[in-house]
Amino acid sequence: MEIIIGRDSATGRLKLTTGGKTELWGNADVPPTVLPEHCQLTVDGNTMRIKNLDINAYTYINNQAIESKAVTISDLITFGTSRYPLDWKALSSFLPADIRPLQQVWEEYENQNVALQIAERKFNTLRSATGIITMAAIALSIATGGRSFWYIALYAMAIIISLIFFVKAYLDSSKMPQRRQQLIRQFQRDYSCPHCGHFLGNQPYDILAQSDHCPYCQTKFIH
Repeated sequence: MEIIIGRDSATGRLKLTTGGKTELWGNADVPPTVLPEHCQLTVDGNTMRIKNLDINAYTYINNQAIESKAVTISDLITFGTSRYPLDWKALSSFLPADIRPLQQVWEEYENQNVALQIAERKFNTLRSATGIITMAAIALSIATGGRSFWYIALYAMAIIISLIFFVKAYLDSSKMPQRRQQLIRQFQRDYSCPHCGHFLGNQPYDILAQSDHCPYCQTKFIH
């Protein structure tokens, strides 16, 4: 993809053109030292290169004059002798979006979701211990004809454990849903298009990576 960057003569705003699509960016403060077709930004996958389109065009990358040079979004790019700075946000609708960091977001969400399910199942399994203790007390009572002290102790233990689990279940009745809701909200914030910020759904990353663009802003994906 090739993006022509320059000054719109009619409005004095920054002009970006690619594939017949033209967008104006920012205020009408682009100086005349920025030419109408000042430079060209070529995007090829993860590689970007900028080059001047006119002998009178001056482009600086990190305050060094260049004719053609590979760049990244962390570079400071300025145009003309007045050093008009390029706002990388102006290119957000043109540049592809790197969604590879979303793989870690999905994996963390999936792991935490599984951890919550395991915690709930472990708790429910432990609660069943009260039933086992009660059955053991009944069996011991029958075997000893009610003369053993231990079956009374087992009954008491079962009652105490039941009370403990009841209190814990009561306290966790609001905590667990809150934790799950926080997890979902965080996931919906993080698992989104790097350009438009729309949530990309609950589909696993390997399914998401099969798409070549965002379904909302149509920005192409890098994955």
